[in-house]
Amino acid sequence: MTNLSHGFWRYRTKNDEKNVRCNNQLAQLKQQICRQLPQVPRLNDTAKALNISSRSLQRYLQGNNTSFRQLVNECRHQLAQQYLQGNTFNIQQIATQLGFEEQSSFQKAFKSWQGCSPGVYRQRSSTTISRSYPGQPLASRQVMYGTN
Repeated sequence: MTNLSHGFWRYRTKNDEKNVRCNNQLAQLKQQICRQLPQVPRLNDTAKALNISSRSLQRYLQGNNTSFRQLVNECRHQLAQQYLQGNTFNIQQIATQLGFEEQSSFQKAFKSWQGCSPGVYRQRSSTTISRSYPGQPLASRQVMYGTN
């Protein structure tokens, strides 16, 4: 291995480690945001829970080309999908669990995330999962969702 290629791999490894560390920190941050729901997550409260200043958290998010609002929306979207697939809560209860004051606000947000209403997503999800796919276990089925 030449010096140049050795240097490249060393740089790449350090870069990969930095990306893994960054992804872990973002995942930790998302977990903290999800814990705050159904209350509307606030940057100051999240920073305090993570023992950092709110300004440091803002700089960190800016350095990772994201925002607190974007992470809150990602958490809400992920949880909404889980709740809708679980069929335990009705749409009003899901909206409340995710910190939306109105069901209509949740429905509008969900449609912007997923391209369909929560009811349609739930219906497609249950229809797709209940279909029989010979030779393919339930866990490995890929669910595809189109737009309305």
